[in-house]
Amino acid sequence: MAICIEFELLTTQGTTAEYAFGPCLQQKSGIVVLDIPALIHDKTLMTMPIDQVVQLKNAHQSQAMANRVFGKVYKYYLEHGHYPASGGYYA
Repeated sequence: MAICIEFELLTTQGTTAEYAFGPCLQQKSGIVVLDIPALIHDKTLMTMPIDQVVQLKNAHQSQAMANRVFGKVYKYYLEHGHYPASGGYYA
């Protein structure tokens, strides 16, 4: 069974972006902080476990859901060169 995930950019500071995320049509209570440019340019980060790269800022959502948001944001960043403002998809 597929789940729907939505995410929304809250803030950016330098190369770091903070996203709220959660199941579609529900409150986005998960918070994740991403630094895609650092990940792209630092080869040691590419070898780290995903749960060390994708760090939850609170415990309201699962690591698996945050990893899915990361995947979507990462692909968008590689294609467009900037963070997406929001998004949603079925996983």
